[in-house]
Amino acid sequence: MYTIHEMINDLDQFNVWVKSLEKVEDPFFFEPISEGKWSIAEIISHITFWDEYILEEMLPFMKQDADIHSIEFEPLNQKAAAYALSGVSSHDLINRQLEMRTKVVSALKEKTEEEFLASFTLNGEKIDEYSGYPHSMFNYFASFVWHDNHHKKQIEEFLKRKNVEV
Repeated sequence: MYTIHEMINDLDQFNVWVKSLEKVEDPFFFEPISEGKWSIAEIISHITFWDEYILEEMLPFMKQDADIHSIEFEPLNQKAAAYALSGVSSHDLINRQLEMRTKVVSALKEKTEEEFLASFTLNGEKIDEYSGYPHSMFNYFASFVWHDNHHKKQIEEFLKRKNVEV
């Protein structure tokens, strides 16, 4: 069974992988991973913006029987993508992600098991449609581990096609 400790560790280990992207040269870092898809820069920025939003706007409200409403996904995703292509450096994008994920992990390490398992309503739903379990802090962050791995796999496949080692 997947534990709270393992989930926090997985979120933390994502930073180790992100740091390895410092070796990717800018032409590859800012190139779309395939036609109609984001670049590595946009993906990293997307994860950073979500980490920041979750830390500031979601985590403080994840309590037993809370009624939480999340923002629409697309506007935040578009803002993150625009930021990634605004002229910011790959170095700054990576460092911002490392900093934000470290803050998320630190905040989670302060939570009790009871806090992780408290159930709440999210966008009017008591049950997470993807997992089939009640919404909880644990379930919410476990889905972001899946999300991290989804994007990590996309980036790794792109770098492999480009013969770029990280």
